[in-house]
Amino acid sequence: MVDFDRLIEERLRQAREAGKFDNLRGHGQPLNLSENPFEDPAWRLANEMLQRHGFRPEWLEAEVAIREQLEAARRALRRSHQWRQRELTLLTGQNDAHALRQRHWVEREWALAQDRFRERLVDLNKAIFSLNLKAPNTRFQRMKLNVEAELTKVMAGIEV
Repeated sequence: MVDFDRLIEERLRQAREAGKFDNLRGHGQPLNLSENPFEDPAWRLANEMLQRHGFRPEWLEAEVAIREQLEAARRALRRSHQWRQRELTLLTGQNDAHALRQRHWVEREWALAQDRFRERLVDLNKAIFSLNLKAPNTRFQRMKLNVEAELTKVMAGIEV
């Protein structure tokens, strides 16, 4: 199988060594990241004024809050999942009454953590619905969260 990352890095190294990047426009100058080339020119002045004075539109504040709350919910579920795995690993091979009660308690706590996660995502989907009503353009809208897919990702250890 071809390792494309390694191949690309090798080609870039060869091009650097051959001096192919030496005479590029702006070479050695800092990048100007203050301008967004994809920004709608009609919104540019309004966005510059808002940024200059430390304001964001209400819909954008809502978007930021949704992202932060979603990440917090994912982190909490990941912590619970890792805790469950550690506890069950510690109980491996133990079949006495105490170990059985402990396993039952761990699974109950895990079920509660999943329920809390589901509830948080239901609330986030309501916030997304509200955000989509406020967003000035459909391209700023968010897709509704698929709760079960989010649960599966977290349990599989997939970073999102």
